Amino acid sequence: MSIQRVSSKWTKTVVLQRSRTVNEYIPVTRQYNRQTLERMTELFELNYIKPDHGTYGNGVMRVKTIHTFSPSSPGSDTEEKGTEDIDHLLSASSLPESSNQDSGISSIRVTSYQLQHGTKQELYPSLDELHKALEGRIQGNTYLIQQGIPLLKHEGLPFDLRVLTQKNLKNNWETTGILGRIAAPGKIITNIHGGGRLATFEELVMPHLHTSRFQKLRSELYRLGIHTAVQLQKSFPRLKEIGIDIALDETGRPWILEVNTLPGIYAFGLLPDKEAYRKIKRYAIAYGRLPSKKKKPARHTTKSQASSSTAKSRAR
Repeated sequence: MSIQRVSSKWTKTVVLQRSRTVNEYIPVTRQYNRQTLERMTELFELNYIKPDHGTYGNGVMRVKTIHTFSPSSPGSDTEEKGTEDIDHLLSASSLPESSNQDSGISSIRVTSYQLQHGTKQELYPSLDELHKALEGRIQGNTYLIQQGIPLLKHEGLPFDLRVLTQKNLKNNWETTGILGRIAAPGKIITNIHGGGRLATFEELVMPHLHTSRFQKLRSELYRLGIHTAVQLQKSFPRLKEIGIDIALDETGRPWILEVNTLPGIYAFGLLPDKEAYRKIKRYAIAYGRLPSKKKKPARHTTKSQASSSTAKSRAR
């Protein structure tokens, strides 16, 4: 029986949200459209926009909402700009005009949006212009918009974690490994294919947490891997392995960014813990992800066969 794969991020998110335990770890996630873009940018400073189907971080974009205050004083040329510009400023602001009674100067909060894809950054003065730019990149495909989590950093670079959970030899779910991925300078994704690099869980997290908190987090992630797998299996019974991308926010709280049902396993072989990697491969062989190692049959050399034929001929 083949291993089940689920490519739609939205489908997996909906299934996971049905679990009260797992849902607590999921950032606010919606299907992308103009309305959800407006709402999410009002709620969160950072939002990630990513394709519903896709791997290796391809197509992922980040929107940062930027608020600035533009001073205006009575009698200034603001009134001469016309109602169109005034309406634009007010529509970009979710706060009313504030005033400084001592100076007689009032200010209006103006909102702009920074869009980043790859290492390129673009600034848009209105939500409509941002949405138009996003539509140009989305090109009619299904995308999601997700609350951005400010990641912990290692040597100034953001990192996340990959938690691997597999079916073991008793057909029970078992979390078998955690590794870390550090983003390349200037990048918004940590994927190795996008220039990120590997690190151990301990190397990345221990500098941020006391020993007891670190041990508690490790146990929490191992349990979360199993809870996530069990919940997904309710809808996808032929799952055998999952890889969970975990963000740690600035307090050390874990968040599920997404779940991969065809997780890479060879990266674990590059880490120092070779025993853990041997277990990962053993389980993957047992449920059919990797081919089993069979002993090759003994081979008889052509020379020995020829010698045997010559001896038989002479005996005759």
